[in-house]
Amino acid sequence: MKEKYNFEIDANSQSILIRLSPSIFPSPAILRAAYHFIEMANIIIGETTEGKITVTLILKKDKITEAELEDMAYEFNIQLISSSVEEEESRKHAGARDMMMRAALSAPPSPPGGFRPPPRPANNPSPPQP
Repeated sequence: MKEKYNFEIDANSQSILIRLSPSIFPSPAILRAAYHFIEMANIIIGETTEGKITVTLILKKDKITEAELEDMAYEFNIQLISSSVEEEESRKHAGARDMMMRAALSAPPSPPGGFRPPPRPANNPSPPQP
């Protein structure tokens, strides 16, 4: 097993073990990053006795080289950062999103057939007909 940064690669078992700190990466971001690999690997998520989250990726088919496994581990970390940023942005904008949803849901429904302009006031004559 080859250990590097936050991951270990086992070329014999075609697996990658990734250790993550839950204080740095929120659980939803870890799950989204893992989901990105669901087609190519079996995924096992667990926790160490030290409280770190572990993600094990075990390739489903096609034996690949140690370098390709390492690239996969780096790609997982990229997905993890991307998912973490998305999670933070979502949390940051939750208030505005909720306010827009409440406004949209409280608007009166459109009439059947779509939008119709409001009726003209009685004191304004209708525009001339061609």
